[in-house]
Amino acid sequence: MKKNKRRTLFACWVLVSIIGSNYNFTFGNLSVSFSFLFILCGAIIFLVQLPRLMYHLFASFTITIGYAAILFWEKISPVWVVLPRPLLLSFLIILLIIILTKSLDHRLGIGALGISAGEYIYSLTLSGYGFYESIGQASFLENLVVTIVIITFLDILHKWKHKFFSPIHKYNESIGEVAK
Repeated sequence: MKKNKRRTLFACWVLVSIIGSNYNFTFGNLSVSFSFLFILCGAIIFLVQLPRLMYHLFASFTITIGYAAILFWEKISPVWVVLPRPLLLSFLIILLIIILTKSLDHRLGIGALGISAGEYIYSLTLSGYGFYESIGQASFLENLVVTIVIITFLDILHKWKHKFFSPIHKYNESIGEVAK
């Protein structure tokens, strides 16, 4: 990422989220992490600036439902979770994100908003049944970080593949044209 104002804002967003991870607010019976609120607000602000807002909100809603469903599935039948929780959850969410969007920025924004909203729906639903869990615990941050790191790594691999194989492909095309 090139040095610019956007990168500085993103770095500040990440650092404030890390700093605020130990602070919680209590609203009635719900305990909400400061970093959760900061990530949720930042993701909303980021997505509002993107073109095709309705599509991105729909994609975020899809990620929200998927994330909450996987958490409910894990709560109901933990035997079926065959991989470590962050890996299984991240791979399934990344699969949805990659299917829905193309750009790295869009993937990160949709992923952050979808996972945050999914965590909120999951905790709010459990609190309705008397299970009070803090919204935005360390497991939420772990899932979010693993998802963001894997999405970024896949984007770097894609760019590297394009940079490496593009000259080879052009060379093969030029040989094919000479042979004709």
